[in-house]
Amino acid sequence: MLTRTTPLAWRRGFTLHRRTQTTDCYGDPVNTYDMEHPDVTAQDGTEDGICWQNLRTWQSSNTLSSGAKVEPYGEHCSGILEGVLYGTLSLSVFDRLVIDGAVYEVRGIQRWLGYRKLQLQRLR
Repeated sequence: MLTRTTPLAWRRGFTLHRRTQTTDCYGDPVNTYDMEHPDVTAQDGTEDGICWQNLRTWQSSNTLSSGAKVEPYGEHCSGILEGVLYGTLSLSVFDRLVIDGAVYEVRGIQRWLGYRKLQLQRLR
């Protein structure tokens, strides 16, 4: 749990593409995303931006082969990201975020008092 709000300058922008459900030719539900027209666009350094955090593990072995790391030369993002969202933006699990040209899917949302912690996985 975070005890301090991070500065606006640390928050990074993204575009949000919400999941919608339609049916295929057999009548089965199918998830669709309008990747051409984002539902929300957040700019760097704004209230709706995401503040990336050091990666915590999703596994009991406490190891991950890929993730976001803070290096001396800046952020190094790969397969899994964790970030904190302070704004009131509405998003759900399986929504997609485009971050620096890469597409990530929201896999988990942990709600805390004053913020939400997001777990994102890169789509191939």
